[in-house]
Amino acid sequence: MSERRTRARILLTDNFELVILALLVVAGIGAFVTYTTHIDPGTTTEERQVSSWESTGEFFHRATVQNDTEVYAQGTVLHNQSVYFQQLTPELDGVFAYEYTASDGGNLSVETDITLRLQSVQADTEGNDTVYWETQDRLATDTEAGVGPDERVSVPFRVNVTDAGRRLAAIDEQFGGTPGVKQALLVAEVTVSGTRNGSPVDRTRTYQLPLNSQGSVYRVDDPGTVVASDSRTDQVSVPAEYGPLRLAGGPFLFLVGLAGLSAVGYYHRNAPPLTETERTWYDYRQTRAEFDEWITTGRVPEELSEHPIVTTASLSGLVDVAIDTGERVIEDEDRSAYFVLGESHWYRYEMPPQPERSDEKSSNDDDNSGAQTDEDDAETPSDILDASTPTRDR
Repeated sequence: MSERRTRARILLTDNFELVILALLVVAGIGAFVTYTTHIDPGTTTEERQVSSWESTGEFFHRATVQNDTEVYAQGTVLHNQSVYFQQLTPELDGVFAYEYTASDGGNLSVETDITLRLQSVQADTEGNDTVYWETQDRLATDTEAGVGPDERVSVPFRVNVTDAGRRLAAIDEQFGGTPGVKQALLVAEVTVSGTRNGSPVDRTRTYQLPLNSQGSVYRVDDPGTVVASDSRTDQVSVPAEYGPLRLAGGPFLFLVGLAGLSAVGYYHRNAPPLTETERTWYDYRQTRAEFDEWITTGRVPEELSEHPIVTTASLSGLVDVAIDTGERVIEDEDRSAYFVLGESHWYRYEMPPQPERSDEKSSNDDDNSGAQTDEDDAETPSDILDASTPTRDR
């Protein structure tokens, strides 16, 4: 029997209750994880979006060339340019468009006011604006009722940007020239009221399109599509979901625990008990491997054994003697013993008997069985004599 197998048998025999307990714990954990994952996973709370909405506001603009040039003919329309010309395209035509979407529908009244705002404003380092003066001219107004999601409300406007630039400078001169920044702005104020996603709404939003005069041109600083949105969420309970590790790990641990209990139980019922000879031999072999560097294989002749011999109870004790005396331990395989040859005494340790291997035992049992069968089949001396004696007729 291999030392590794013997060691496993010793560990299992000495820790049988602990092994059973560990396997029960593994199977119990696997059963609990399996139950809470596949049978009753429980619930978890999630935040789910119940409704949502989004609104957009956007300026579209164009200007018509009013005089022939070598580049543009009169009547040419320039669309959504970032820069227009003061003399060629003084008037800016445009449309402001408002639109919204709602997940649960809506019915809104949309009121749109478009004004031209001229002002002188100065901002400080903290972001606070100082408005020196301001004036507004209404360019267009519109009210649309019953506006639903994805329906666009468009309000056209027209403004002479060149004239607005002259007015901006003239008004500021009337104030003696203010230190603020002179601005011309197209402002669209959109007031929506009604219901959206089943909830009442009444709100005003402001959209701006700056117009900056720069010598012979004016620049339109278009912000593009301005988006506003919001959503409403609720806490809902949903079945808990687990990853693949837990989904497979629970059943795996449960099966491992059951298989281990079955294997250990089968071994405990059917394996032959561990003998004291096997334990002693295993301990001896472990000690032999531990002190291998102190042991030398050799032969101690019996005819030289004139010194008194002291027998030690263990190989480790013999090694201690070798260490104390500064001698080597001699392993004499022929005599199945270990020796330390001191000046006045010799010290000896007898190897324990080696356990009989299971295959050798089986072979011996077969030989004994066969011998018994041969003896049963052999003829006895009486049978031979009876067969050789002739019968007499009476």
